[in-house]
Amino acid sequence: MSTAFSYHTTQHNNIVATLVLTAKRLGTWLKQRSERRERAVEEAYLAESTDRYDLEYRMRELARANPQPSWMSGLSR
Repeated sequence: MSTAFSYHTTQHNNIVATLVLTAKRLGTWLKQRSERRERAVEEAYLAESTDRYDLEYRMRELARANPQPSWMSGLSR
């Protein structure tokens, strides 16, 4: 004698699950777009530097504006 459990879903559960998944994907997509845009602005700012010293100054300025925890000091974003 085998006992089998069946899981019954209703159309309502499927719709809610689909909406939740879509909202999560949309949130992820918007966050990635925002991060790419911010990164592009930072790269354009650095590209405007006139020499090595100006580039280093701008890099320090960005680092001060976006502080990282000490344990992340060697990691890139």
